[in-house]
Amino acid sequence: MGTPTVEGVARPAVAEAAEVTRLVRGLRWIARSAVRTFYSSVEATGLENVDPARPTLYAPTHPNSIIDPLLVALFEERPICFVARDGLFDVPVFGAVLRAVGAIPVARRSDHAGEEVDHGAMFSACREALASGKVLVLFPEGKTHGRLRVERLKTGLARIALDAPPDTQIIPIGLNYLVRHAFRSDVHVAFGEPIAPTGTVAELTERVADTLRRLTVHIEREDDERLIAQVTAMMAEVRAHEGLDQEASPADRVALAQRVVDAYRWLGERDPERTATLRARIQALLEERAELGLGGERPALQHRGERRIARRWADDPVTFVLGAPVALYGIVNNALPYLALRVLLGIAPPSFYRGALVRLGGGLAIFALAYAAQTAVVATYAPALAPLYALSLVPSAFFARRYLAELRLHRVGPRRLFRMVKHRGRLAYLRAERDDLAAELAELRREYLAR
Repeated sequence: MGTPTVEGVARPAVAEAAEVTRLVRGLRWIARSAVRTFYSSVEATGLENVDPARPTLYAPTHPNSIIDPLLVALFEERPICFVARDGLFDVPVFGAVLRAVGAIPVARRSDHAGEEVDHGAMFSACREALASGKVLVLFPEGKTHGRLRVERLKTGLARIALDAPPDTQIIPIGLNYLVRHAFRSDVHVAFGEPIAPTGTVAELTERVADTLRRLTVHIEREDDERLIAQVTAMMAEVRAHEGLDQEASPADRVALAQRVVDAYRWLGERDPERTATLRARIQALLEERAELGLGGERPALQHRGERRIARRWADDPVTFVLGAPVALYGIVNNALPYLALRVLLGIAPPSFYRGALVRLGGGLAIFALAYAAQTAVVATYAPALAPLYALSLVPSAFFARRYLAELRLHRVGPRRLFRMVKHRGRLAYLRAERDDLAAELAELRREYLAR
């Protein structure tokens, strides 16, 4: 087979797909089990855009540190080669895993101030990975971040793609975490349409960036994020009252937020004064809620499903009564590892970007050790019950968490009751203002849809 050329650049021909080693299969099984345990729902859309017969370069967004590559690997059966910053290879254990799976180190200039950085070896390794039939995963933003936006892309992805084997497909991937660090929250993984590696480096980089912005919730200004979150939550309630979104998936919730962002941009261009007034009212509402201890902000899209389940449980109070012993069993048997994890997070709180990773990795280790120790104790005194006890631990933990979440949604405790009495005037104002804002948002939605 000859070496084809594209736009005058010699490109290596792709080989047959590489085999997945036993080690990689084992690590992949562990990673998938961990992700599916930590997140309640991981929904992927656009998988039909990926042609498994073509060389593939994945270009995901990077909002959640080392969790992001685990999510990408969840939906790919072919051998994967990740591009990771070289500093990660020095991390104990994790660095060994990166080397074992054949990850490619890249030196960032920001990590090597004053030093000469040569990317030649990295580019060569990426070309070889694609030519050998591996899927290459490169995060084009070049860093993880906590913003609801796509940061400016580095040009490395375009440079690699323009020198890749023929028929290479670039697949942009939008990673949308509905509550980034929360246990049992939801994720939407959006696979975009393939992009052909043609044109200049700048043109190709911008095409990838534009696609990523359409696959995610992209908010230009950081100080607009709280506003968009609150508006999205209020619009979700408006739609719920209309009987819409009763079974909303993570993709549906992301789509709603995207429509809110687009409508907010449209209103700002059409009527800046009305936009400023609406913005000021919502910010005042958030500040008032925070002062009353009601929570100044919340995740925009996460709780609609919980409210739906809560209504179902409220219609069947027997569930609360019959579920109490099971929930108590789960609480008692999971209290020790839960408290140990809380203490660990209190002693060494993770950075914002490492929150989910620490909870995932630390939680799995602590709960596994605790379960093993508790099962050993049961085996000592009641050997016949030990297998059943071990099998009951994880399901009872999930049930207890669900049960406690429902109690929090329904209860009116002494502290909240005191607040309701003491600040009943302010609370009445908040309810009225929220209803007025919801009505105005509903009217704006009609204007936006009729434009």
